[in-house]
Amino acid sequence: MEPVYKFRVPIQVRFSDVDVMGHVSNTVYQNYYDTGKMDYFDHILPDLDYNTIGVVGASIKIDYLKPIFMRYKIYVESRISILGHKSFTMEHILVNSENGELLSTCSIVVVCFDVKTQQSRVIPDHWRRQIIAHEGEQLIIK
Repeated sequence: MEPVYKFRVPIQVRFSDVDVMGHVSNTVYQNYYDTGKMDYFDHILPDLDYNTIGVVGASIKIDYLKPIFMRYKIYVESRISILGHKSFTMEHILVNSENGELLSTCSIVVVCFDVKTQQSRVIPDHWRRQIIAHEGEQLIIK
Protein backbone atom coordinates (compact mmCIF):
# COMPACT_ATOMS: atom_id res chain seq x y z
CA MET A 1 0.00 0.00 0.00
CA GLU A 2 1.36 3.40 -1.00
CA PRO A 3 1.51 5.89 1.89
CA VAL A 4 -1.08 8.65 1.83
CA TYR A 5 0.16 12.18 2.44
CA LYS A 6 -2.74 14.45 3.40
CA PHE A 7 -0.75 17.69 3.71
CA ARG A 8 0.73 19.44 0.68
CA VAL A 9 2.51 22.79 0.80
CA PRO A 10 3.90 24.61 -2.24
CA ILE A 11 7.57 25.56 -1.91
CA GLN A 12 9.10 28.58 -3.60
CA VAL A 13 12.62 27.88 -4.83
CA ARG A 14 14.50 31.09 -4.08
CA PHE A 15 17.57 32.46 -5.83
CA SER A 16 19.57 32.02 -2.61
CA ASP A 17 18.64 28.29 -2.52
CA VAL A 18 20.62 27.56 -5.68
CA ASP A 19 24.31 26.71 -5.58
CA VAL A 20 27.08 27.34 -8.11
CA MET A 21 26.06 24.24 -10.10
CA GLY A 22 22.59 25.66 -10.73
CA HIS A 23 20.55 23.38 -8.51
CA VAL A 24 19.16 23.65 -5.00
CA SER A 25 21.90 23.05 -2.44
CA ASN A 26 21.51 19.94 -0.31
CA THR A 27 21.72 22.20 2.76
CA VAL A 28 18.38 23.83 1.81
CA TYR A 29 16.26 20.69 1.64
CA GLN A 30 15.87 20.62 5.43
CA ASN A 31 14.22 24.06 5.25
CA TYR A 32 11.72 22.74 2.71
CA TYR A 33 10.92 19.76 4.92
CA ASP A 34 10.57 22.03 7.97
CA THR A 35 7.93 23.98 6.05
CA GLY A 36 5.92 20.79 5.64
CA LYS A 37 6.46 19.82 9.27
CA MET A 38 5.22 23.19 10.55
CA ASP A 39 2.14 23.09 8.32
CA TYR A 40 1.33 19.61 9.63
CA PHE A 41 1.75 20.72 13.25
CA ASP A 42 -0.34 23.87 12.72
CA HIS A 43 -3.25 21.72 11.57
CA ILE A 44 -2.94 18.53 13.64
CA LEU A 45 -1.23 19.77 16.85
CA PRO A 46 -2.34 23.42 17.07
CA ASP A 47 -1.53 23.70 20.80
CA LEU A 48 2.15 22.80 20.29
CA ASP A 49 3.68 25.97 21.71
CA TYR A 50 7.44 25.37 22.13
CA ASN A 51 7.31 27.24 25.47
CA THR A 52 6.19 24.34 27.63
CA ILE A 53 5.91 21.22 25.47
CA GLY A 54 7.58 21.12 22.11
CA VAL A 55 9.35 18.73 19.81
CA VAL A 56 12.98 18.29 18.80
CA GLY A 57 14.54 16.38 15.95
CA ALA A 58 16.56 13.34 17.02
CA SER A 59 17.49 11.84 13.65
CA ILE A 60 17.04 12.77 10.02
CA LYS A 61 17.66 10.97 6.74
CA ILE A 62 17.29 12.72 3.39
CA ASP A 63 17.57 11.00 0.03
CA TYR A 64 18.33 13.27 -2.92
CA LEU A 65 16.77 11.46 -5.87
CA LYS A 66 16.83 14.13 -8.59
CA PRO A 67 18.20 17.68 -8.64
CA ILE A 68 15.88 20.62 -8.10
CA PHE A 69 16.56 23.62 -10.32
CA MET A 70 15.79 27.31 -9.93
CA ARG A 71 12.54 27.48 -11.92
CA TYR A 72 11.04 24.24 -10.65
CA LYS A 73 7.61 24.39 -9.11
CA ILE A 74 7.66 21.97 -6.19
CA TYR A 75 5.67 20.98 -3.15
CA VAL A 76 6.33 19.07 0.05
CA GLU A 77 3.97 16.44 1.41
CA SER A 78 4.09 15.34 5.04
CA ARG A 79 2.73 12.63 7.30
CA ILE A 80 3.45 10.81 10.53
CA SER A 81 4.17 7.16 9.80
CA ILE A 82 5.13 5.74 13.22
CA LEU A 83 3.79 6.83 16.61
CA GLY A 84 5.78 5.78 19.64
CA HIS A 85 5.55 6.56 23.35
CA LYS A 86 7.83 9.64 23.41
CA SER A 87 8.63 10.02 19.72
CA PHE A 88 7.19 9.73 16.26
CA THR A 89 8.56 9.38 12.76
CA MET A 90 7.59 11.92 10.12
CA GLU A 91 7.98 11.26 6.43
CA HIS A 92 8.14 13.95 3.77
CA ILE A 93 8.51 13.96 0.02
CA LEU A 94 9.44 16.73 -2.41
CA VAL A 95 7.62 16.51 -5.74
CA ASN A 96 7.84 18.42 -9.02
CA SER A 97 4.31 19.82 -9.32
CA GLU A 98 4.55 20.10 -13.11
CA ASN A 99 5.16 16.41 -13.83
CA GLY A 100 4.66 14.58 -10.49
CA GLU A 101 8.28 13.43 -10.39
CA LEU A 102 9.58 12.43 -6.95
CA LEU A 103 12.66 14.55 -6.20
CA SER A 104 13.58 13.73 -2.62
CA THR A 105 12.41 11.80 0.44
CA CYS A 106 12.96 12.49 4.12
CA SER A 107 12.42 10.58 7.34
CA ILE A 108 12.84 12.32 10.69
CA VAL A 109 12.44 11.02 14.22
CA VAL A 110 10.84 13.71 16.35
CA VAL A 111 10.91 13.57 20.17
CA CYS A 112 8.34 15.18 22.43
CA PHE A 113 10.25 17.55 24.72
CA ASP A 114 9.54 19.27 28.05
CA VAL A 115 11.06 22.73 27.77
CA LYS A 116 11.28 23.33 31.55
CA THR A 117 13.06 20.10 32.42
CA GLN A 118 14.95 19.86 29.12
CA GLN A 119 14.01 16.18 28.95
CA SER A 120 12.05 13.98 26.61
CA ARG A 121 8.51 13.30 27.74
CA VAL A 122 5.51 11.17 26.91
CA ILE A 123 3.47 12.41 23.96
CA PRO A 124 0.28 14.00 25.37
CA ASP A 125 -2.81 11.81 24.99
CA HIS A 126 -4.72 14.43 23.01
CA TRP A 127 -1.82 14.71 20.53
CA ARG A 128 -1.87 10.92 20.13
CA ARG A 129 -5.63 10.96 19.49
CA GLN A 130 -5.31 13.75 16.91
CA ILE A 131 -2.47 12.00 15.06
CA ILE A 132 -4.28 8.64 15.08
CA ALA A 133 -7.52 10.23 13.84
CA HIS A 134 -5.69 12.05 11.06
CA GLU A 135 -3.39 9.28 9.83
CA GLY A 136 -5.85 6.41 10.13
CA GLU A 137 -4.98 2.80 9.31
CA GLN A 138 -1.64 3.58 7.71
CA LEU A 139 -0.18 4.74 11.04
CA ILE A 140 2.07 2.26 12.84
CA ILE A 141 1.59 2.52 16.61
CA LYS A 142 4.34 1.20 18.85
